[in-house]
Amino acid sequence: MYCDDTALIALGVAPGTSPEKCYTMWQENIFSSHVAEMQRHICAIMAGEQGDITYPWKSPTGSTMYLRSIGVRDMSYQKGVRLVGTFQDATSVVFSEQISRHAYLKSDFLLQILADTFEAVHVIQFDKGCVMPVRAVMPLFWKESGLDIARYLGLLPSFVPPKDCEAIEKCVAQRRALDKNGNFVTRCSWNFKGSAIEKDRWYNVLISLDPNVSKDDMIIAFRDISEVENNKHAVSTLRHTSEIDGLTKVFNRTAIEQKINAHISENPDETSLVLLLDLDNFKAVNDMFGHIEGDNLLIETAEKLEHFCRSTDKVGRLGGDEFIIFLRSVKEKDIDPLVSRIIEQLRKKYSNPEDDFEVTASIGIAHYPRDGASFSKLYHCADIALYDAKRRGKNRYSRYRDMSPGKNGGQPV
Repeated sequence: MYCDDTALIALGVAPGTSPEKCYTMWQENIFSSHVAEMQRHICAIMAGEQGDITYPWKSPTGSTMYLRSIGVRDMSYQKGVRLVGTFQDATSVVFSEQISRHAYLKSDFLLQILADTFEAVHVIQFDKGCVMPVRAVMPLFWKESGLDIARYLGLLPSFVPPKDCEAIEKCVAQRRALDKNGNFVTRCSWNFKGSAIEKDRWYNVLISLDPNVSKDDMIIAFRDISEVENNKHAVSTLRHTSEIDGLTKVFNRTAIEQKINAHISENPDETSLVLLLDLDNFKAVNDMFGHIEGDNLLIETAEKLEHFCRSTDKVGRLGGDEFIIFLRSVKEKDIDPLVSRIIEQLRKKYSNPEDDFEVTASIGIAHYPRDGASFSKLYHCADIALYDAKRRGKNRYSRYRDMSPGKNGGQPV
């Protein structure tokens, strides 16, 4: 694009700029909201018509200008196509026009913001029955200019799931933006996972009837949020991994402590139990059969404890062969039978040529809120009860509340 000094000044470009650089700079700084309109303008000039267009443009200094371009095709030029025209800085003229023009300016800026944020921005012109692209860097069909509305909706299922297609079609049919409850709103937005050819990616869709952008038209914009969603998934996975004991796959000590304290804080009036469990004779398994067998026993123990728990309960491994179980809303009459079943299920016999022995479980029980109102206090009480169960012969349980003079605690199972 060859420009004289006057045109370069209008464009805010330094004199001596090469024609190639001048053209690239001019083309790349046209507002995305007007690219399609500019393409039609150039096509009209190439067809022999005289063109006259005013459009927003970002100057090299970063300021927004309004350029007026008037052009014609040089029909005497035989070696190709040559367009001849003028550039005029019309910013001051545009900004001094009537109030209705200011609404148009506002729509330009809002569309530009959308075009800078979304990969595909389209304006549905109901009066013309067509869809005009503002920006289109997603699937190729988005670039079609003047696409029939029905055809546009027919293309959506290539990457929009059926339920989301239905929601978009409903908004278009009623010419209203509808939230998830079916209420009329100025704009609505939601995320969806792509289907068909885009099934592994996440998108956000925005449907707007903002009068500042257009009085009667509907804007539909899509943006790819796969990186954001994948990062969220990665963070969630990392957070989950950091909470889990690497061997047994139940909660580790830090996580179970946080979850018990959080539950107490959020449900101060709900009774609950903390069971502290230790395997009797676990060291003998490691000594006689090796640490691999010892690890297998710990994994098996964790699986059995999770089997006993409801979805609202939690199991954690505190280290070694020590486990903790947090039980919510257990009725008093159910405590003894439940703990007795746990002890019975964890009993396991081992034998070798030299000796036969049995791995059993001892359990200490603390009650919230009677015995404490925090993990540290409940753990302390349950640990005292566990020591009492060990002292009295193992393979049994003991409640902290029963450890006053004259109380014998839980019986052996």
